Amino acid sequence: MKKAISSFASANANKVLHMKKSTKIALGITAAATAAVAGAVAVKAVQAKKQERSIKSLVVEDAMRRLPCRCAEQVSYEEALEQSSLPYTLPDFSRKLGFAEYDDFDDTFVLYPEEEYSDFVIFYIHGHNFWADPSRLQFKFCKRLADILGAKLILPVYPKAPAHHVADVHTMLIDRYLYMINVKEVDPQDIIFAGDAAGGGIALSLLQRIKYQALPMPKRAILLSPWLDITNTNPGMEELQKSDPLLKIETLAYQGREYAGGIDLTSPAVSPIYGDLKGLPPISVFSGTHDILSADAAKLETIAENEDLDINVYLFVNQVHFFMGLPIPEAREVLEIIAEEVFGSLDEDCEYIEGDGEDLPDLEEPADGEEQ
Repeated sequence: MKKAISSFASANANKVLHMKKSTKIALGITAAATAAVAGAVAVKAVQAKKQERSIKSLVVEDAMRRLPCRCAEQVSYEEALEQSSLPYTLPDFSRKLGFAEYDDFDDTFVLYPEEEYSDFVIFYIHGHNFWADPSRLQFKFCKRLADILGAKLILPVYPKAPAHHVADVHTMLIDRYLYMINVKEVDPQDIIFAGDAAGGGIALSLLQRIKYQALPMPKRAILLSPWLDITNTNPGMEELQKSDPLLKIETLAYQGREYAGGIDLTSPAVSPIYGDLKGLPPISVFSGTHDILSADAAKLETIAENEDLDINVYLFVNQVHFFMGLPIPEAREVLEIIAEEVFGSLDEDCEYIEGDGEDLPDLEEPADGEEQ
């Protein structure tokens, strides 16, 4: 369905988001108030205007392109195997954000919004290439998402590759989902699946599994920079690779194979874009065109058109992988669109805090080729 979406970035925004053909092309074109590089404001402003993006997003991406020289070397397989075998410990900074253990689980956590004004419960599946635990950026994005929807958020930290594989992940997540429904008595129509990167792909795979097992279906799903095909064979990825400062096709393909644990890489369990997407709840997909994974987001849009599926794909021009987790105006726009799709319009009392830049050090976390 085509519809116009107003920009939510700032009072200085001089355009609105608009649709191009059937794909919703969300243009992050807000005029940011400050530039991070002293003496280069005018230059950055010109570049940002040409690229139809905010100055902040341009400065952040420029910083990302300098990261490889500062990033730690990627851990060896043996180190990753050992790390993924250890039990998860919730970091102190996330507790300060409000995260706490969900009932008696030591691998699943709950976050309450600043003001709980809706009955929705967000079931959030984090990314990080199936191999790593949630980062500071992901915890902070979860808080912003919970606050903007006024909804409680459940964060299951699923088992990681290479010690664990897809069957372990799906078993744990389905178990937590059914616990919410059967034990906590949450109405499935109040549950919103959300996931970023690898977690977005897992969310779409789980929806297909829920359908085939005739389990209660959640209300909708929100996929953020999702990894939809672990074969990484979409020809469009090669063209996008030169624009992506974070992800590497070959590295992700290797990590995806380890996660699959020997099953067919085109199985919908690991590459949900190959599955039967009919009969699923409404799905919203957000991706940026400086992300190699956006090639499959665009492919999903085509599938949705051809099969008349209730899937809205928003491609933000010149935005990187998981840009919605960064302290930039375009992230603010994503949250407004999500709120509009969930509620129909943004609650006037709901406020999004863009961030003061303290998130930026997390950009150094991924090693070369890793997902955020």
